[in-house]
Amino acid sequence: MGTKVPPPVKISSNFDIYRPNQQKLTHNSPKHNQSKPAGNNFSNVQILDPAPPTVTQSLATRLRANQIKNATPMDIVPPIISTRQGYPSITFHEIDFMQKMSGRCKYTLVGKFTNAMPKMEIIRKSFIAQTKLTGGVKIAHFNSRHIYIDLDNEADHISIWTKQKMYIAGHLMRLQVWTPTFKPAEETPIVPIWITLPELPWHCYYMDILTPLLSPVGMALYLDSATMQNTRGSVAKVRVQIDITKERPQHVWMGFFRKRPFSWQMANY
Repeated sequence: MGTKVPPPVKISSNFDIYRPNQQKLTHNSPKHNQSKPAGNNFSNVQILDPAPPTVTQSLATRLRANQIKNATPMDIVPPIISTRQGYPSITFHEIDFMQKMSGRCKYTLVGKFTNAMPKMEIIRKSFIAQTKLTGGVKIAHFNSRHIYIDLDNEADHISIWTKQKMYIAGHLMRLQVWTPTFKPAEETPIVPIWITLPELPWHCYYMDILTPLLSPVGMALYLDSATMQNTRGSVAKVRVQIDITKERPQHVWMGFFRKRPFSWQMANY
């Protein structure tokens, strides 16, 4: 008689596998914490560190922080946001847009190439090599024919602009003053010209006098060398910024306060 073999033990598939960490999770489960009395003691609460910022986020944050730090506050009337003909619109005060906002670009020139424009690195190197600047300069690409030239001071702005043209790697680049209404397809009406003042009184050969004298015509920029050094007494010659769309007077009255009339001063263009 053979040995009786016991039947195989049936093991249910619905059982929990023992995991050592599971008890810890159960111990700290919300059900277990519900038995603790509520209170204001947060000493045992674990505060997780925030996820580290991504490269894009950190770079954007740094750039924005630097821009805010270096930005100069602009005292302008808040623009009005609205719609016009079904499209979004923004409306500025004219003085803010034409004067206050454009003040940061008061030493900006526009370089206009007649034909092909060289590469930007060639333009920058050639421009710096040809000019004797007393300050810095930033040259920015606008389109295939135009560049922006941002200068640091008035002296460099006047000396470069009054050249009216330069050659960059054999390509002609005309220079014009930047205005808030600049359009690449249009020519600016703001140009520098020479004005001569024949038989001007000898003691008036100074910028302090010639600047207000010529203010009805335009903005006096500088004197020619003979006028500045007082080596020519027959005529004073002044470089003046004018708007060619406006009428230019042929005479400017010179007189005294509450005194007898003096004389008319002729201006030749």
